[in-house]
Amino acid sequence: MKILKNVLTAIGIMAILLCAFIFLCAINPNITETLAELVSQDEQAARPQSMAREETPLPEEAAVPDETEADVDSVSQSGRMLEALAGEKAAPENMEAEPVRGSGGYEAPSEADIVVPKAVNGKAGYQPITERTEELPGAEGGEYTSELGYGETGDGLVFDAAFYPYYQMLDTKGQHLYRQIYANANALNKAFVPVEAVPASEMRNIICAVYNDHPELFWMNTAYVCKYDRNKICAELELDFNETADDLDSASEEFDASVNEILEQVQNLGSNYEKEKAVHDILIDKITYRLNASMSQSAYSALVNGETVCAGYARAFQYLLQKLGIPCYYCTGYAGEDHAWNIVALEDGYYNVDVTWDDTPGGEYDYFNRTDQDYAQTHVRRELSVNLPPCNGQQYRNLEQSGETEEPGSALSTNQPASSFKQVFEKAL
Repeated sequence: MKILKNVLTAIGIMAILLCAFIFLCAINPNITETLAELVSQDEQAARPQSMAREETPLPEEAAVPDETEADVDSVSQSGRMLEALAGEKAAPENMEAEPVRGSGGYEAPSEADIVVPKAVNGKAGYQPITERTEELPGAEGGEYTSELGYGETGDGLVFDAAFYPYYQMLDTKGQHLYRQIYANANALNKAFVPVEAVPASEMRNIICAVYNDHPELFWMNTAYVCKYDRNKICAELELDFNETADDLDSASEEFDASVNEILEQVQNLGSNYEKEKAVHDILIDKITYRLNASMSQSAYSALVNGETVCAGYARAFQYLLQKLGIPCYYCTGYAGEDHAWNIVALEDGYYNVDVTWDDTPGGEYDYFNRTDQDYAQTHVRRELSVNLPPCNGQQYRNLEQSGETEEPGSALSTNQPASSFKQVFEKAL
């Protein structure tokens, strides 16, 4: 009887304590949460690690490469990185998007901040490289045999890094294809089999590199066709030529005559800067900007026809300076719309030059020999051009200031330390 009494007493005490605990939990819910966390931690500690990994797999899209991988010397990889960045979801409103950085150190300003001055509004006209892709029926990878052949392989061709920067941006396979495309374009072979097996998605950068480096290929249009097999490997390549290819000998005579006429006027000038300025001034005097000009993406349209858009101005300027031994690059990007201009190497570094926008009464030197900081409000590089060297030269900047007032978006004054030609170029490559 005494034992039963003790059991009933213990049960009563436990009931009282339970009621008190329930009452405390009702007053302070944090007690319940704390107990739940403790129980969860005990369960996780007792669970095998392999089981925990199986229940929480890492999604593939969460794997992010180290940021240092952007600093690669293969622009085929850089191009893929930029394409990936372009395809990513927009960042939340409270987060700033990572700026696009070129392999040489150029940092692209935001396109949203670009302001086009009224005096040059609409003076663009650059057409990006366009591709058409077609799947070859029954072309299983490795089984398709084309009747075209390689055409010219370009083996043995050498391209000086100081004058052909886009070639240096490609990996080994890309450079091999670059040489083949260049050689076939020179030989007027429109269709051929690529000498390297590369995905169709990588061919655009290679075509772009050839086109951007070689303004002398004035018969080569900014379009091509890639026919690929079922593994998406480019199996046939077809270039597009303009009307000058129908009688290239005659067209080349006219082109060379116009080039030599200009070179004779400037080649005996003292410094590279003097030659650069003289070519700039001659082109402004010789060319009329016309949006619907024939073959407007070529140097031929500027130097022979005298009517062109930004692409023609830039490619004519590039070719003439190349002939004078002055490194000059074709730079493409955004300036309110698709646009092209140049980057010129002088003794102390690199400079931006926009001959098209300088072809404006009273503003002939507003965009001549400017830094990237000067261009930050008006020009943004895109695609492979982001990998061209940064423009920070100072010695030849603002020597030909054309006006005292500056409207928003025009070239602005800034002080930046100069870099030597060798240091800047080596860093860019």
